Amino acid sequence: MGQCPDARKTEFEIPLMLAEPREGEILVDFPSGGAYLHAYVSALDAGVVYQAVEHMPGYTSREKEISQGDWHRLNFPDGSVDIVISLAALHHLYPGRPAFYAECRRILRTGGRLVIGDVVEGTDAAAFLSEFVEVHSSEGHAARFLQRDLEVPEIESTGFEVSHWELRTYPWRFPDSEAAVSYCRGLFRLDKATDDQIWDGLGRYLGIKLKQDGVELAWQLAFIRANRRP
Repeated sequence: MGQCPDARKTEFEIPLMLAEPREGEILVDFPSGGAYLHAYVSALDAGVVYQAVEHMPGYTSREKEISQGDWHRLNFPDGSVDIVISLAALHHLYPGRPAFYAECRRILRTGGRLVIGDVVEGTDAAAFLSEFVEVHSSEGHAARFLQRDLEVPEIESTGFEVSHWELRTYPWRFPDSEAAVSYCRGLFRLDKATDDQIWDGLGRYLGIKLKQDGVELAWQLAFIRANRRP
């Protein structure tokens, strides 16, 4: 992320548009990684209070303090938060998602918004993770990808109303092929693959466009907005 901080620009902007943050509102980003969403929240110039929370140790940010929390315990008082955004990590949580949704409902005010962006079962992104990353990373890639007919009832059973579900295909952008390979090697922990294998896998599973100003890699997530019921 430090190498190409804007590679996933579209991926960070979509959930913020869905969340519709307003001046003075508190936005919790979990799991935040290195607080990558912070720059995009700041660019809104809307006076939003950004709170980064991460469950894995070792993340740091020069721009914002990152607090520790976990899927089932976010350290905020009841009804004290306006927005929770969870981006590209929920597929690793299984079982236990309803408990996470319930924890989000606990900290959100009535009318607060939970916004999720994550990988959907049956998509090219899911195949890349479950097949290519599973084989070429020493960490593997255990996951339960999102399925609309399962996820919406789980979310709504904990006190939300799902108002938006959309599967989007959009580009990750890189200055050149070397940057794309290096970025994906680090992001997906592809320590068992050569650069040529990574480049081939990206093209075969996801699709690559060579542009005049760089390289575009196709990626797909479902973006979901759920509103907290009283």
